Amino acid sequence: MNRAVPLVCLMLLLAGCVGQDPLSSEPSPSATQADPVTTTAATAQTSTPTSEVTTAPPPQNPFRSDPIRVGYVVADGAKNRSYEQTVKGALTFWNNRSDGSYDANYTFVSDPSEAQILIRFVDEITYCDGYDNSTVGCAPILEKHETAAPSETVRIEDDYALTSTRDIIVHELGHTRGLVHEDGAALPIMNETIDALLIPEQNLENRSYGWNTTEFRVYFDTAGTVSSVEEDDYRQEVREGWEYWVSETDHLEKDISYRFVDSPEAANVVVKIRDHEGVRWEYWALNTDSDDNLEQYENATLYVGERNPDYIDYNTAHALGYLLLNAENESQLPEPFDGDDEFGDVERWTD
Repeated sequence: MNRAVPLVCLMLLLAGCVGQDPLSSEPSPSATQADPVTTTAATAQTSTPTSEVTTAPPPQNPFRSDPIRVGYVVADGAKNRSYEQTVKGALTFWNNRSDGSYDANYTFVSDPSEAQILIRFVDEITYCDGYDNSTVGCAPILEKHETAAPSETVRIEDDYALTSTRDIIVHELGHTRGLVHEDGAALPIMNETIDALLIPEQNLENRSYGWNTTEFRVYFDTAGTVSSVEEDDYRQEVREGWEYWVSETDHLEKDISYRFVDSPEAANVVVKIRDHEGVRWEYWALNTDSDDNLEQYENATLYVGERNPDYIDYNTAHALGYLLLNAENESQLPEPFDGDDEFGDVERWTD
């Protein structure tokens, strides 16, 4: 089963608090009046001119500064990549532009604690003001008259190629300038959807281990093929086939585990007994990036032949070899499945 991601939705979070601008009016000057002094002799009066001290009003934006400091962090669970140049590229887009509720430029800071806008790269955004988990970016909408928090957070999913990540950052920074999706007609980067490329991943055909998990949930489907009297014996045979790969081989690059489950819906591997020779299998795989190739197995069904019921364990292990080693033919399987000796150590599979 393929999963394509031709379009990515960019959602936003309505946030920000409205407050009175504490600097919107000049303070009233105060004056002191001296008591009058009477003298009998004429006195000369001198005066010292005073200069008026004026303070320039702060920039009229929610952060009351220009430039606005922007930094980033990579959250736990996110892919550990450097985004500095990507963030700087997004800042360059906005610098010296007047789009939005206010004018402001940006400067990058390497210390996240100094950031007035902190971009947090996360593995997944599960909530953004009611939007579902198709969201890839989330940011507050800030208007000119509002007062920003000391550090406003913008969240960006980290599954996308750097060129697409830059566009997502540009979009989310647009929200912090008060822009909304309806502004996309005049400024396309603010459209609600955007073409985005996922990070290219290694294709399934080039992987030595093609699963996205090492924990297998196995359902043994006996319907119409195995009687209730035989079921326990066959289940033990299937179990021994799994045990070969779990505990008695070093051919896998990862340690795997398995457990039997009570329904096919709960399983990622279903084992069925069929009246035929050898084994065959079907699998479902995912396309997890933006090309047309498959990248990882999702689930599989093994059809194990009962030519000789004593060798159900062998046939199960044989079929698993193809799926766990992502093998194309027997020559890529270890003994006893490489075709040189049909059952290898016969005693192993007939005990």
